[in-house]
Amino acid sequence: VTIIALVYQFGIQGFFVEMRGGVVLPIAVWLAFMGKWHRRSQVTTTAEWMVLRFGKGDQGKVARYTAALTYLVITVLMVTFFLMAAAKFVAQFIGGVDPTLAAVVLAAIALAYTLASGLYGVIWTDVFQAFLIGGFAIYVAVMAFGVVPEITPEQWPGAATNTAWPQMSLDGSDWGNLFWLALLFFAAKGILEGLGGSGGSAYMAQRYYAAGSDRDTVKLSMLWAALFTFRWPMVMGFAVLAIHNGIGQDDPEAILSGLLLGDLFPAGIRGLAVAALLAASMSTFDSTINAGASYVVKDLYNPLFGTRVIKGESATQDDGRILGYARSIEPDDVLVDPKKEVYVGYAASAIIVAVGLVITLTLLQIGTGVVDIWVGIVVAFFPGFLVPFALRWFWSRFNGYGFAAGVLAGFTTSLALWLNGRLGVVAFDPATKDAFEIGLLLAASGLVSVVVALTTAPTPEATLRRFYDQIRPWGLWPTGWRSAIDREDGTRDVVRLVVALVWQVTMFLLPMLAVLREWQQMMGVAAVWSVCSLYLWFDLRRSRSVVAS
Repeated sequence: VTIIALVYQFGIQGFFVEMRGGVVLPIAVWLAFMGKWHRRSQVTTTAEWMVLRFGKGDQGKVARYTAALTYLVITVLMVTFFLMAAAKFVAQFIGGVDPTLAAVVLAAIALAYTLASGLYGVIWTDVFQAFLIGGFAIYVAVMAFGVVPEITPEQWPGAATNTAWPQMSLDGSDWGNLFWLALLFFAAKGILEGLGGSGGSAYMAQRYYAAGSDRDTVKLSMLWAALFTFRWPMVMGFAVLAIHNGIGQDDPEAILSGLLLGDLFPAGIRGLAVAALLAASMSTFDSTINAGASYVVKDLYNPLFGTRVIKGESATQDDGRILGYARSIEPDDVLVDPKKEVYVGYAASAIIVAVGLVITLTLLQIGTGVVDIWVGIVVAFFPGFLVPFALRWFWSRFNGYGFAAGVLAGFTTSLALWLNGRLGVVAFDPATKDAFEIGLLLAASGLVSVVVALTTAPTPEATLRRFYDQIRPWGLWPTGWRSAIDREDGTRDVVRLVVALVWQVTMFLLPMLAVLREWQQMMGVAAVWSVCSLYLWFDLRRSRSVVAS
């Protein structure tokens, strides 16, 4: 809904506004190198990763609990957003249905099939939902392609900014609202999400922890980006159809419901549309719930309530197994009955959905808009923890205390900005408000992270060396640890990142330009995309030959 409204108002420039989150720039970072670094970690959650990086002592513990709680907050916020958006959509589509009732029903259904299907079942439901979404996206794009010649520039609010190159502003003036400045902040935030290995998502990293090889992480990223491509012709298609049918002048956020409630789509297609759009929301909803529950089980329940192995003791046996663990048991490892983990996971999933539902119902009562929630999450919350999440990979002097303090500072600043927005103590220029808030959050969390890390004990060198030898990251690490191969890989990673960013953005733009019949612009973008694709293909083949040798 939000992206459709932006494209309706600003044309393709609305796509660039969505650099703040909808374009999913972290995927390019994962493709370049972050995916393989996660795979090499050999852990199951990012909170567990903190022990690998900062050790099993107090540093590792405080960082692990901080990360687990951070991802729980992210999970609840995303559950709230998905419930809010889906409930309002269903209420608009089915006349007479109260959004509150729709939210409750959707939460119950999503929770039921998430718990019943388990991890593998959720994967297969996501595959089925992907076919639904892709099929409907193509249908909408083809319909819009057919009516484009009938639309005049005067009918399109964003006709002047409907180009494949970012404009100086969105209001026609030379500097106007400083769109380039905001765009740079949005893009930097997206890249920083990827560099932090979080992507503002509780489940993104877990897909790479489970990858089979470094090459698989590249293929996973490319597939993920390709699937996201279907979003953009569908969004452009809805915007074009809204303009053609005179829908959205008063409220661009009502475009989707206005098109689906009208006579534009046949009854069967309308049902497919509802199924596809709900599938788009629920496929992320179930993955988010599963990921959030895993942090409760693996990083809160197990460390606090599991049986810790003491040096010299033998592990307790359970039907010939070491309580579900196939690996060797070391001192300070925590053992938990797998059956208890399952039940705790069920309870955690239910509690996460319940908390998200309560917040959703509260926001519905006070009339909060879906766009307000989304902007609040991606602009006023996510940037608060991106710097400490990124520093852990690239700076050897960074420690667990700095990580925890930086995250806390980011959350505190985010809360202060939220209160200021409600109380109006300090008024910000609406044109630069988002960029200012992102910059302030990054600066506050980054400064506190660095100061606390430098004024507290460093991570033990043995822990750091073990981490470095396993992951082989680049950045501010002792020069003596880095081999010539490490330096060469680091250079290739940076080049691959630049190419991947351009490849992803141009791939998203291509079908949008095709829908608009902008053949000249499309050929230029296609040329750039082709060059980037060839580079990534040869780079992937090179990595395979290196592994083979």
